[in-house]
Amino acid sequence: MSAPVERATEMPKTLSFTVRSAVGASSDAIWEVLGDFGTEHRWTTSLEHCERDTDIVRVGTIRTCTLPKPLMGRTSVREQLTEYEPGEALAYLLEGSAGPFASASSRWSTTARPDGETIVTVEGFFTARNRAVPILVWPLARPMLRRLTRRVLGELEAFVVPQSKSAQPGTP
Repeated sequence: MSAPVERATEMPKTLSFTVRSAVGASSDAIWEVLGDFGTEHRWTTSLEHCERDTDIVRVGTIRTCTLPKPLMGRTSVREQLTEYEPGEALAYLLEGSAGPFASASSRWSTTARPDGETIVTVEGFFTARNRAVPILVWPLARPMLRRLTRRVLGELEAFVVPQSKSAQPGTP
């Protein structure tokens, strides 16, 4: 009689992408907007409306947002802040699954540059539901998510830069 064959338990595969963009505003100006977790609908068209469950933004704060059109099988999202360092980074985890992904999370961080611009980095992390997702879905989903993120970063800059310039002394 042969011994039973043990199967190696395979860890779920994490898929990720990163998008970086130079924004023509100070890190402080960006964080006035970015750090107000739960009000993103003011500056991006990718969210129709958002609300948060706390008056003060902190780790554990949950935002609930309505999407203007379905994305990965969802018309709304609930996300919880898992990291919050004003002026540096924030990260959040999607409650539940997202289409072919068992979990999804994002991390936004900023790096001030000496020229007054700020590099904004957005990272997305997704756990595949099964082994087929990295092969069949991710090659299509990753470019779409990167395009969406670039658009959102452009909307952030379009919102922050005019506000930033009008807040400068001597600006009408």
